[in-house]
Amino acid sequence: MYILGLNIGHDATATLLKDGRIVSAIAEERVSRVKFHFGFPYKAIKECIRVANINGKDISKVVLSFDNDLKRSPFHYTDLIVKRSGTIDPSNEIDNRKKFDTVKEIIYRKIIGEKKYWEKASNYAKTEITEALKKCGLENFTLETADHHLCHAASCYYEGGKSKALIVTMDGAGDGLSATISIGEDGKIKRILEVEDIYSVGRFYSAITKFLGFKRNRHEGKITGLAAYGDPDKLYNLFKQMIDITEDGKSFYSPLAGNLKGDLLRLKQLKDFMKGKYYGHNYTNLYLDFLKKNCSKETKEDIAAAAQKLTEDLVVKFIQPHVKKTGIKDIVLAGGLFSNVKVNQRVLEIDGVESVFIHPNMGDGGTSAGACYVKWAEEVEKRGERFLPFTIDNVYYGPEYSDDDILKVLKDFSDKIEFRKSENIVEETAKMIKDKIVVGWFQGRMEYGPRALGNRSILFDPTDRKINDWLNKRLKRTEFMPFAPSCIYEDATLVFENFEKGSYPSYFMTITFNVKEEWRKRIDAVNHVDNTARPQTVKEDQNPLYYKLLKRYKELTGLPLFVNTSFNMHEEPILCSPLDAVRSLLNNCVDVLVIGNFIVKQKK
Repeated sequence: MYILGLNIGHDATATLLKDGRIVSAIAEERVSRVKFHFGFPYKAIKECIRVANINGKDISKVVLSFDNDLKRSPFHYTDLIVKRSGTIDPSNEIDNRKKFDTVKEIIYRKIIGEKKYWEKASNYAKTEITEALKKCGLENFTLETADHHLCHAASCYYEGGKSKALIVTMDGAGDGLSATISIGEDGKIKRILEVEDIYSVGRFYSAITKFLGFKRNRHEGKITGLAAYGDPDKLYNLFKQMIDITEDGKSFYSPLAGNLKGDLLRLKQLKDFMKGKYYGHNYTNLYLDFLKKNCSKETKEDIAAAAQKLTEDLVVKFIQPHVKKTGIKDIVLAGGLFSNVKVNQRVLEIDGVESVFIHPNMGDGGTSAGACYVKWAEEVEKRGERFLPFTIDNVYYGPEYSDDDILKVLKDFSDKIEFRKSENIVEETAKMIKDKIVVGWFQGRMEYGPRALGNRSILFDPTDRKINDWLNKRLKRTEFMPFAPSCIYEDATLVFENFEKGSYPSYFMTITFNVKEEWRKRIDAVNHVDNTARPQTVKEDQNPLYYKLLKRYKELTGLPLFVNTSFNMHEEPILCSPLDAVRSLLNNCVDVLVIGNFIVKQKK
């Protein structure tokens, strides 16, 4: 049975499941080349079908990862997703058409009444989305939805490998919630706590991101990197006026907001929206006004540091009592907040926790996989069975290209590039990395999720501390962002503290570890200023070619790791196709492109 899971809207993504296992999963941004594509994943759906080598007619069920996609999706929002896919990111910008359509629908809703409006809007959404799916080649299918935070929960529980686990989801918002805690046991997920989206730690962090001049839902990782340079205590208590945890530890609240709720909050939102201000729902604009008033003269580093420390503390205080109360020592995490690798390290360090797993595509893109798992669990249960947790070795779910496919593209650029086929691609690449040549490495199936994991990666020597300046500038990235390493799995315990408990998420570069003191200077390029690193560890059976490259590099240098950063320029998605790779080479993204068995350089 094939189930197609979709996240439509922010970070549009498609996942195809066959009998409980993912066969293909692709974010729309990778094929549309629109970063964090907001809309409908037309191209990703078609590519998932092609990669799986099936026909659209074979898909019997389509699941959307928000209940509100069909139940409470306004007309203009459905149009924005389906008809204007990829043209605007409403999380960061508002165009005049969206303003006009929003106000028009508010008036229309008041005239015909809430119940009738939402009934009409729901029917419209179902019709438009069904037609969009038919354009992608689907025919006889049922269209369903699943609760957003249940999708997050399913994505990490079923891949977490533990029959019994404490499941925590936290994000900006989804289907009215910003956080949940559940118990997963014997294939069943039971929610024990939920937090309304009005109280959102994720949106607090996004407000900080926006205030510091970055884009919401896109650049939060920059705040995490910047935080290591600041004083976390200077503004810590001030920031607790924006968000704090309740005395019982079951929710969050904003002391700053006081009684600003309900109609008063919606009125403020509407006013801000009509002024063209950043529209992030709930208290976001309130936070921004507070930051502007109190922090305009503070350094970005101190602001980021305080926000990061407060976020870490709030998450720990939220989870810790449930670890103690339930006695469950294995934690699984999903939701955009857990793209924060330092938060994940803090969760791992909670007293009593024995293991942590984070779904590799922890943000909304990953809910497409979670939606599949939710519905497959239901199908299995109808048979009187249980869909039980399992482990995954890799997330290479995207397209791959043969040497023949690659050669066709290379020949098209023969006036600009020179290339040759290598007899030993591993040997030549390892020597180039040793010689401090910036290598673009393009191999096998494309990775799923936000991390480059050795198939669409830029590789470099890890000993050059100055790389954080010159390579980031070359890639037009923020220079304070740390680089991450790929490391031979068997050698990780030599380099990183407390590695055993976090070894599983290290496959996917979703958690940081403290670097052991004796290694800090030796691998200066991947040791951040706070002496942490975010490694991807590699086993031979996960990615044999990449593992061989790491092993050969170690033989040449004595080092079990090298720099691995995503193969893309700033504000571009990670590469998907050979054409993307050649364009990046011509844009001076790398010195040499190693693609399939070819070594490619620009003509001088």
